[in-house]
Amino acid sequence: MEYILLIIFGLLLLLLLIAVIKTALIKDKPYQKLPVSIPQDLQMKYARELAEMIKIKTISAADEDSFIPFLELQKVMDSLFPNVDKTVEKHKFPGGSLLYKWPGKNAEKQPLLFMAHQDVVPALADGWTVEPFSGLIKDGEIWGRGTFDTKCTLYAFFKAADELIAEGFVPETDIWFASSSDEETSGTGAASIVKWLKEQKVSPSLVLDEGGAIVEGVLPSVTRPMALLGVIEKGYIDLKVKAKSHGGHSSTPPANTPLVRLSRFVVDIDKHFPLKTKMIKEVEDMFVTASSSMSFPFRLLFGNMWLFKPLLTILLPKINSYGRALLSTTIAFTQAKGSDAANVIPSEAYLIVNLRTHPIQNIESTLTVIRKIAAKYDLECEFLNGREASPIVNTKSNAYKMLVEAVKQNYPDVLISPYVIMGGTDARHYTEICDAAIRFSPIRVNNADLKKMHGINESIKIETVAEAVVFYKYLMKTGK
Repeated sequence: MEYILLIIFGLLLLLLLIAVIKTALIKDKPYQKLPVSIPQDLQMKYARELAEMIKIKTISAADEDSFIPFLELQKVMDSLFPNVDKTVEKHKFPGGSLLYKWPGKNAEKQPLLFMAHQDVVPALADGWTVEPFSGLIKDGEIWGRGTFDTKCTLYAFFKAADELIAEGFVPETDIWFASSSDEETSGTGAASIVKWLKEQKVSPSLVLDEGGAIVEGVLPSVTRPMALLGVIEKGYIDLKVKAKSHGGHSSTPPANTPLVRLSRFVVDIDKHFPLKTKMIKEVEDMFVTASSSMSFPFRLLFGNMWLFKPLLTILLPKINSYGRALLSTTIAFTQAKGSDAANVIPSEAYLIVNLRTHPIQNIESTLTVIRKIAAKYDLECEFLNGREASPIVNTKSNAYKMLVEAVKQNYPDVLISPYVIMGGTDARHYTEICDAAIRFSPIRVNNADLKKMHGINESIKIETVAEAVVFYKYLMKTGK
């Protein structure tokens, strides 16, 4: 027995030694950040033009009057992009969603489609250091709601097209521009556009929407920015979990009242996570890509997935919520209701569970697990709404490789990796007509910038907008 233990210990030491040697051989390639090639005065012109779009309060809402700002924005866009206005074929949808076609040389080839939504979330002045819809330019940034999410990319690809048209450029294939007016409220704009495209038998080779970005500090100790190309969008479930009883007066409470049973259900799930956990290849690729730019301890772990992948799969979900979200469907308890009076035991109480489903576990499988746990506490589950996780974009496809090459050429200082989108985007609708609906905006941000999205003091750097214009011009010139 002692010999067996010694052999096992020796093998473990050997494996660790191999991992250390391999880690020492993982080297980051030399890189250099390209200076922004656009003159300062032109960058400021871009900033002022984007600011004009920011000033219009295109807040998505259901009432008819809410569409008026979108019409105002579209008039501004026509004036900012006169060459586009004169060249494209326009299609406008109820509510203000847009679809433009820029004809290319070869209509038989699959087109490209660029997306960004016009609508923004509300912004109250409380906490902002500038007026939220001022479009103020200061400290090298444009400030205001929608600068990052997503009027910056809406401006950038239209500006890129406008300048190329002025130069006499005609793309190799048709290029479509799509922009919904209700992305923030999960409205029908994108679905209506896709339905129309489907009827016209339009099938893009690449759809490029928001989701990932070029992010600094995305993983621990990583020194280089990472271009995160969203190839997966997690699914969504809203579930109501109900507990019933005969009610009664709070002065003589029976055992196992509805709120007690609901509480036990919540604690059970919180203490014993019940769903599948798995590191899929796309997540593994992200960690391996980042490892070359990590400090030695992290490089040892993430650069040797052949050895540490099982350990990391266990540990990451326990370390932080981001690790859990990358490897599993997530479970969040977001709303609850009991009785309407403080001294009444409810005859029915409920809570709302929001789940973001991972590709490894679909809606049916997820609900089966949750319902089984709920049954232990005599609870009922009511499915409210949901959608499955999106199909995974093939990272070996020509469209993905084309996008990677565009990033390499324009942002040589960044690492490039597939990425899992935790939230929802309009791109999910486009998976019906395109196998490569990729979520990526060519926008440089850091973790502090990401917190501004839907938050206070949203802003974007002037040079970042200029870089995005250059990026889209490159992709329009080379895409085919």
